[in-house]
Amino acid sequence: MKIYLKMVIFVFAFLLISNFAIAKTTLTMAAIGKTSDTYMIAVGWSNALKNAKSDIAITPLEGGGTVKLLRGVASGKWDIGFIASPHYINALEGTLKFKKDPPNLRAKYKKIRSLFGVTTGMGQYVVRADSGIKTIRDFKGKKVGIGRPGGMGGTVTQAIFKAHGVDAAKGDFKPQYLKYVPALDEMRNKRLDGTLVWGGIPQAAVYNFSRRIPVRFLPIDKAAFERFKKNMPQGEYYVLREFTPADLKKGYGDGVKQEVPADFWTFQMQVVVRDDMPEDVVYKIVKVFWENLDAIKATGAALQKLNRKDALEALSAKIHPGALKYYKERGWK
Repeated sequence: MKIYLKMVIFVFAFLLISNFAIAKTTLTMAAIGKTSDTYMIAVGWSNALKNAKSDIAITPLEGGGTVKLLRGVASGKWDIGFIASPHYINALEGTLKFKKDPPNLRAKYKKIRSLFGVTTGMGQYVVRADSGIKTIRDFKGKKVGIGRPGGMGGTVTQAIFKAHGVDAAKGDFKPQYLKYVPALDEMRNKRLDGTLVWGGIPQAAVYNFSRRIPVRFLPIDKAAFERFKKNMPQGEYYVLREFTPADLKKGYGDGVKQEVPADFWTFQMQVVVRDDMPEDVVYKIVKVFWENLDAIKATGAALQKLNRKDALEALSAKIHPGALKYYKERGWK
């Protein structure tokens, strides 16, 4: 009987140890939306970890705008998220969309750490090609989608429009907070004259829209953009990316009717975690990301600009020690 009991205990202990050995650390990663390049990154990273047979897994989630993503990471709702370099400084300072955050949440923002930055999406202003709208100034008197509720896109858009002389506060146009797909649905029915979308080229929701109704992307006046940068908190982080009609045609084919180059605004998007994420966990996931970059980029055409060269530039959050360890081994830092 004693021998039998010892055997049972031994088997139980062996199974328990085995289960610990094969147990996975599962991290949740929140992205802007399922059609966004941030979600593609999460999916590609998750697949790379699976293919590498890592003991760490990532579960992609749809979290909302980047303000919500940062709040979710800081409060422990999820483990990994995204926040733009300028917006993280806004969070620390309690400005713009973070102005009403309580002190205890602002204190948690100080514990945020970056893993790397990615050149992902861009803010793009799109209209129907048959609308007659060719510049931002043509939005006077119009109804415009300015981004997701709770996101920074609306704040940036209103500031950019104001620099063009189209001021929402003066009633020059009617801003509407809408997610991208509903905004495009409103454009389809001609209840909305244009909208901000965020993403790469092609942007998935716009691509689907353009299969039935051709689109046009708007230019941004360079002098107006410089005025915007001077008046926007952390404006120095914002840059313009120009796309020629040929560039846009590569992405959308006959779905775009573009006579002049379009300009999209962007900044470095940081992948962030809390400082209490174990160093070895961060090291492993960062290593898998960069050593499987080509496979991750293959997740979607919008990820083609992902590159190591820009990864550690213009980060406003401190780099997590686990990530820094990997970069030092590679000689990147």
